[in-house]
Amino acid sequence: MENTNISKPRVNKTVMFLTILIVLFAFVLMVMGWLYYTEKQQAQETQNQLIAEKDSISQNLRNIIIEYEVLETDNENIKKKLEEERQRAEKLYAELKQVRTVSYAKIKEYQRELGTLRAIMKDMVFEIDSLNTLNQKLIAENIKVRQEYSISQKTVENLEQQKKELTTTVAKGSVIRARDVTIKTTNTRGKEVSRVRRVNKIQTCFIVSENPIAKPGNRYVYIRILGPDGFILAKSNADLFDYEGEKIVYSAKREVDYRNEDVEMCIYYDNNGELVPGTYQVSLFMDENLIGYGEFALK
Repeated sequence: MENTNISKPRVNKTVMFLTILIVLFAFVLMVMGWLYYTEKQQAQETQNQLIAEKDSISQNLRNIIIEYEVLETDNENIKKKLEEERQRAEKLYAELKQVRTVSYAKIKEYQRELGTLRAIMKDMVFEIDSLNTLNQKLIAENIKVRQEYSISQKTVENLEQQKKELTTTVAKGSVIRARDVTIKTTNTRGKEVSRVRRVNKIQTCFIVSENPIAKPGNRYVYIRILGPDGFILAKSNADLFDYEGEKIVYSAKREVDYRNEDVEMCIYYDNNGELVPGTYQVSLFMDENLIGYGEFALK
């Protein structure tokens, strides 16, 4: 009886110990399960965050690629650099699209690449803007220079026109004129007559007028006598002088030493039998200019 009573407490202690062990084991399993679940949840959240960051980087890269595509410049060196950086961004973008799981280290690497691309983009935008500003300035200066040249050219043209007008005015002003033209027809004794058969000479007298701006020196005065029949009285068809770019026949001529002062002179034409009744017109020429005019009539 005594042995049986002694073994019962031992059995109870063993059962209690086993129970405690089981409880402890179950608790440990429960804790381990909770820790595993928690760690898995954290790992999933971390991965989700990394994927979200990766997607954000991808979107930023896509925006940078679009910005590179719309940037325009005429500078060949900048064009080449833009294309290189665009291809670099596209390569990184394609790489990100293929990645399913990422690490913090890889995300940091992508972020550094993105930052570099942004910095380069900023520098290139600044450089293009600077070039555009410079180009606009040069264009404005070019327009100003062309306007100033146009004004200068117009001024030169105006001066040339004024010079031509002045030259024309001076040329016109320098023409020597004949005034007080008187025409007499005389016989062999120098007496004035009006009948055709009695005329021996046609005397044309006039004053070569003073002109201070005309060129002084020897020159010829020519007369052309136009008859009522429409023919020019002339000793020879070879007696020609220049007038308005042509050679025309004259009736008589006389040389005069002109010194910018009035000169009284006469020119004579000898009748050789070709005179007919009617009105005659006498024109005076010098230096290829018509300088005087007169008329006379014969019976």
